[in-house]
Amino acid sequence: MKKNQTRMATALAAALLLSAHAVSAQEASQPNPEPGKPGFFRQLGKSLKDAGGQMIGVKPTGATASQAPGNQPIYTPVSGSGKIQGLFKSDNHQLAQQGRLDWPRVALTFQEWGASQPCWTIEARIWTSPSASTTETFRSCANAALTEVDDLGDMAELNSAALWKGRDSLTGVRVPSSKANTGASRSTGPNPPAQPFVVNVSRPGVSDKAVDVALRVAWISGFLQTADLHPGAAGVLTPFKDGRLWIAGFNPEGNRDR
Repeated sequence: MKKNQTRMATALAAALLLSAHAVSAQEASQPNPEPGKPGFFRQLGKSLKDAGGQMIGVKPTGATASQAPGNQPIYTPVSGSGKIQGLFKSDNHQLAQQGRLDWPRVALTFQEWGASQPCWTIEARIWTSPSASTTETFRSCANAALTEVDDLGDMAELNSAALWKGRDSLTGVRVPSSKANTGASRSTGPNPPAQPFVVNVSRPGVSDKAVDVALRVAWISGFLQTADLHPGAAGVLTPFKDGRLWIAGFNPEGNRDR
């Protein structure tokens, strides 16, 4: 009798252990936990006043609005018109998200680049109509922090999870077939390719770094904003359909990894 009870207790303990492992595995496999739970966005703040920012993937840097955090520069002008900063910020962003705005448009050509290079030199051709454009050249670093001033006047920084959401938003953009585009070919404009941020590059690491740099340009220009990273009620991001910014190509002489 005692042996049977011992066996039953052992079997029950084993079953509970297996059940616990199964639950843990199931939780670990969830790709997008609900907002507010660890893993959706990293919880990095230490006070309740940081909670709202963390929910959308921003973290306080400890800097004030007049101080920049200690990271690589996101924008260093080299030459040209200097219009890229804030270029899209005055737009109706809801219409932009829906792909219902046509101008301005920006084609990005990487003049100095390389998978091992932390900062790239970019030429931006800015189109304000089908026949009018200007160019400017600047540098941006692939690991530069994406920051903004929050409602408390503090400088806030997007965390790594939010950066991935931003990358996904860009690489997911598809220009509708009803809008003029260059298909699989890339050009400096005025029309974008069908997939603005998906480049056909075989050299290891270059395409990923290109998207990282393009994300910084999208941020400083106001093309991509914090609101674009807010998940909806079901945890699904708002589809982003704006095709007015794209990667035009790489200067063949600009490879700095050679």
